[in-house]
Amino acid sequence: MAQGDSKKASAYEYNKGLGAYNNSTDVFKWSFVTDTYASIDANATALAIANVTVVATAGNYTAGTTVASTTWTQSTDTTKLDGADFSFAANASNPITAKCLVIYNDTSTTDHLVTVVDLTTDGTTAVDTTQGFTYTVNAGGICDSQVNV
Repeated sequence: MAQGDSKKASAYEYNKGLGAYNNSTDVFKWSFVTDTYASIDANATALAIANVTVVATAGNYTAGTTVASTTWTQSTDTTKLDGADFSFAANASNPITAKCLVIYNDTSTTDHLVTVVDLTTDGTTAVDTTQGFTYTVNAGGICDSQVNV
């Protein structure tokens, strides 16, 4: 586990296949959590925001911020959920307890997690965001699904 590692929640893929979501119109949000990357079971049968400990809003950080400009696209063998990068400015009151960032589907009844991103450099030490924070969405999007590979 290292800073920037990410994992997709398998239950999200399952429920997407059941038609529980519409990735073109649903609202996706992000929050910091105090859980370690290793402790979040991405293969749990139901992984939702209630299964992790969200860092409370403080300073310039707001828990449950909407990911802007989300899109669901297809290119050859890959469908991709994408969104805009996000950031907040420095503030002495910004959180110092975040270990992971989670993106979740706020439209789903239980706010199912889509993906988990490790923010730590060693798997356990929380990050200090008092100097601000910027998250650049991977070129592959928030998550993707591939077929025929």
